[in-house]
Amino acid sequence: MSSLDRKERELVFDYCLGLIFAEDAAKVEAWIACNEQAAAFHARIQAALGPLESLPSESCPQELAENTVRCLCAMAREAQTSAPSPIPRLRSHDLEDFWLCLSNNILMTSSL
Repeated sequence: MSSLDRKERELVFDYCLGLIFAEDAAKVEAWIACNEQAAAFHARIQAALGPLESLPSESCPQELAENTVRCLCAMAREAQTSAPSPIPRLRSHDLEDFWLCLSNNILMTSSL
């Protein structure tokens, strides 16, 4: 039995978060049903997401949304070009600040 590769894990994760097209959901469900490792990975993600169901949904703070989009756009532009870009490269501490901001928002929201 081989372990799931990165794309397979991403597919299960996206499915759990409802990020795949409806027409693909049935295929993923069938695959999860017949693949032990996919089913186990799916169960672990669902167990981790379960407690979030009890939290009230909130709008994303405008600043967090803007910073997230800015970071994603910069990373996408950088990935598309192999030549040096006039866009400053994201430094590791920038990414750490981004994830810290995101995780703090999640923690603050979950503690309310």
